[in-house]
Order: sequence, then structure tokens, then C-alpha cells
Amino acid sequence: MNRTWPGVSVVIGAAACSTSMSLAAPKADERIRIYEGNKYYWQYKGKPLLLLGGSDEDNLFNDPEMMMRDLKNLQSCGGNFIRGTLSWRDENNAAPYLKKGDKFDLTRFNPDFFNRLARCCREGMKRDIIMQIEVWASWDFYFDRWKSNPFNPANNINYTTRDTKLTHQWPHRPWRNLPPFFRSVPKQNNDTVLLKYQQAFVRKVLNTTLKYPNVLYCLGNETCAHEPWVLYWGKFLKAEAAKRGRPIEVTEMIGDGDLREKSHRWVYQHPEIFSFADVSQNNWNEGQTHYERLIWYREKLNTQKGGPRPMNNVKVYGADNPQSKRIESMNIDRFWKNIFAGCAGTRFHRPGLNAQGIEIGGLGLNKEAQGTIRAARTFTDAFNIFKCEPRPDLLSDREKDEAYCLAETGKSFAVYFPKGGQVTLNPDGANGSMIMRWFDPVKVEFLPKHKISVETVGGITESIKLASPDTKQPWLILVQKK
Repeated sequence: MNRTWPGVSVVIGAAACSTSMSLAAPKADERIRIYEGNKYYWQYKGKPLLLLGGSDEDNLFNDPEMMMRDLKNLQSCGGNFIRGTLSWRDENNAAPYLKKGDKFDLTRFNPDFFNRLARCCREGMKRDIIMQIEVWASWDFYFDRWKSNPFNPANNINYTTRDTKLTHQWPHRPWRNLPPFFRSVPKQNNDTVLLKYQQAFVRKVLNTTLKYPNVLYCLGNETCAHEPWVLYWGKFLKAEAAKRGRPIEVTEMIGDGDLREKSHRWVYQHPEIFSFADVSQNNWNEGQTHYERLIWYREKLNTQKGGPRPMNNVKVYGADNPQSKRIESMNIDRFWKNIFAGCAGTRFHRPGLNAQGIEIGGLGLNKEAQGTIRAARTFTDAFNIFKCEPRPDLLSDREKDEAYCLAETGKSFAVYFPKGGQVTLNPDGANGSMIMRWFDPVKVEFLPKHKISVETVGGITESIKLASPDTKQPWLILVQKK
């Protein structure tokens, strides 16, 4: 039975066009975009900003009550970064399509789903909160979740397994056997029937969100898709936004946890498509390895034809594997290290429970997460982080994973000690009076200032010994030109 009726494409196309005509354009200088003063960071409303966040769900928009609570709490602690995976897997979530009888109709979008998405964009905009959308909620297309997915031929009236390359079940691990949903593009399966509905969904997402200046776009969540799929959809989003006169920032979240792996090249080698990187999967690494992989990726961006780009972490995990018990200190350490590696954004992943009822995932927006966000905002507001860069070379007498440095040459030196410690700082280029202030991230307060004098003679700056107040908790210190 062939259900590729001529009227379907006309209906979908007309709906997309009529919506796009009503879009109100945000002012170009107000939208989220790359900061010209330092392209590793973002700017919003014409000013540079550091993205700090957390939320109790990845598809926060699809739970209106939780959304409003989290947005309020996030704003109160100085946060400005949430995640918007376009998923509908949880109880009381709205699906993106309406049903005809007991099956979905992929030509009829569900207003509730898209109204919730628009509301989240709007409420975030009121609070200067940025949402990073993930268009394809990848884990809704594998295993048992595929059995209830509207795109499954068993669940819609629009096509069957004879019309597409899709199957009713997909019990395979995607990194070993990728489902045909993620192989629909011309250079792979060229599944024109499925592709038409995928394109319509993306257009609807853009028509819903493009008028909001506080939105970033990511293709998917932990993609296991192949290069043709990634490049196709990256180009598609950019082209469709351009048709509507809206420049957008796009990336893909590569699923491999090692940033040095080949698949990550698809992002950093294509700046014409991907204007920023999401390096969240690096957050499965620990300690110095976690930091060094970020520095490696940052330097790799610097050598590409597109040059520096923002590096976001829309997920900070809290254990060494997805089913392990959450470790609070590991969450917090990764959050801080992302900042000290020069990342543009870092956000605590949602919390969860494993099959044994053990807390897993991230801190979400619990008390500890809010405290850390407040501490990070307080500390980074005390100096011009947008003129700084990671400078591990300025630290000596340092043990592995003992301390990390951000610096603006000659002016500001910020050092993070994950567990306290003692190192030697070379305040490169500084000369004359400086002020040292220890910062307690637990109490969210600076300790009293200490004045010091530094001299540079013959191009050599005298070093400073830094010893944290104790080794029982994380500590930070700021050394600044007076």
C-alpha cells in the first residue's frame, strides 16, 4: 500500500510557510551569537556572557510546572542556561503530533507541544536565559521508546514499512547498528517518504523558535549518526533559517566521549555549518584528563579555518558511567573545570534513578547545583573572564590535578584548586601592586584581601606562592592588578 499521497506534502509545506510569514525578527545585536571580542564566548543583547546552568529535566519545556519553577530558581542563583531536548517520553508530556483514531497523523502538529516550546523560549527570554535545543531526541528512537514513537510505521497513518526503510522494532544498540531513522538522507538510504516528514518537523521547530533571540540549536543528543546525516541536517537548519532571514548558531553533540576521535571532526572541520561545539560527552572523563581533552579541543578549533568557536557543555555528568551512583563532588569539579578550560557554557545534567533506585545523573537544579552556579557567577563577575584564556603553563610546583589557571596577561590571574593545595604562580607581565583574594565556593564569599607587590625585571616576573586555607574542599583565588 502506497500512502505517499500528493496532498500530504502540500499540507505540510503550506503550514510551514504560513507560520514563517508571521515571525517577528529579533534585533541582530540582541540575539545570542559569538562574541567578537573573544570568539570562544557568547554575547547576548550586545554584551558578552558566560552560560551557567542546570535544570531538573532535559526537555524542561514539556513540563510547564517544573519549567516555571526551574526558571525562577535558576535566575535567582545567577544561572542563564537550560537544555531543550525535543522529547515527549515522560508522563504528562505532549507529543508533537495529533492522533487520528488510535494512530498519529504526521501532517497534524500538536499545538500543545509547540506552544509549550514557545512558552519556554518566551519565559527564558524574559529572564535572559538561553535555551539550547536538541532537535532529534535520539534516545526516543531506540529500544522500547521506538515502539511508541509517532515516526514508527506501526504508530502513524502516513506510511508503512513497505513505504519506508523503517521497521516496527529497533532493539539494537545504536553505536553498533544505527536505526534507519538516522540514515534517511540522500547519501545514505535516500528514504524520501520519511525525509519529507523529518523536514516538516524541523521547519515547524524553526517556525516556532526563530523569533526568540535566546535560542541555540543542536541537531541531536549524543548522536551515533554518520557524517552524511550530520552534515545534511546541519546544512538544512542553516538554509531554512536563512530563508526566513534569521541567522542561527548550530552544532551537533557527538556521542563519543573522547574529543580526539574522528567523529568530532565533523563539527570542528565544518565552521560554515557548525558555529559552536557541544563537548558534553567529555564530561564522562575525570580529573586532569577531563581538562586536558578540553584544552586539546580548544587548540584544535584554533587551527581550523573557522578559528575559535564557543564550546558548550549542556550536560555535566556526576559519575564515571551512566548507571553509577551520583557523586556530588565529581559534578561540581567538572562544572568548574569547564569554566577554567575556557568553555562558553556549562550546565548540570538532570538527576535520575537507576533500576535499583540509586540516584544517578547530574545535580539538576538542587541545592548544591544552585550554590555552585551562584559561586561561579560571583567569582567570574569579579574579573573580566572574556579577556582571559587557560594558562596551565603559569603554574609550577604542581601535582597532577592540583590546580588550574585562567589569566589575562599582566592583569588578572584566577586559580582553581579542586581540593585545595599549594602551587607557584607566575603572574606573567604583572608589575607593581596587586591584590590577592581567596574565594570559598561553598560559602560563596571572598576572604579578606591581601596586598602584594610584584616586579618584572629583564622580562622575568617574580613568582607568587599560593597555599589554600585548607585541603578539605575546593578553593579559588583571584590575583589582580590593583
